[in-house]
Amino acid sequence: MNETQTPSQDDKVVGALAHAAALLPLWGLVVPALIWSTQREKSEYIRQQSLQALAWQMLQVCLFFGGMMLYVGSFFLVFGTIFFLQEMPPDAPPPGFFLPFCIFGLIFLSFFVTIGVALYAAVRNLQGYTYTYPLIGQRVRAYLAK
Repeated sequence: MNETQTPSQDDKVVGALAHAAALLPLWGLVVPALIWSTQREKSEYIRQQSLQALAWQMLQVCLFFGGMMLYVGSFFLVFGTIFFLQEMPPDAPPPGFFLPFCIFGLIFLSFFVTIGVALYAAVRNLQGYTYTYPLIGQRVRAYLAK
């Protein structure tokens, strides 16, 4: 979208809705996908914002499932090493005992960070600004420019 063009009020609301759908994990993927598929021909602003919201929410889901795989793997790693340790004090936790909890904390933190960024994008859309997500925004714009 050309920075000198101002999006209409409807474009602002629809763009914000695509971003705010991140509040509904997994189901939040459906809203920007529907908006992009039905509104992409009507407005360049909506086309960019809904596809960015979809990509951001897909990244959120991938981070969650990847983090959960690491979380489960860390349990196998930590508790699997117990069988190989010969002399371990009975009152001491196994080596790396807190690793799964740290990974889960990072998953929890990343969930709130991605939701916060999406809500910030929704607010910026309501204000009429073209929002570009970190990490993926420029890639989505380059894809749409093709």
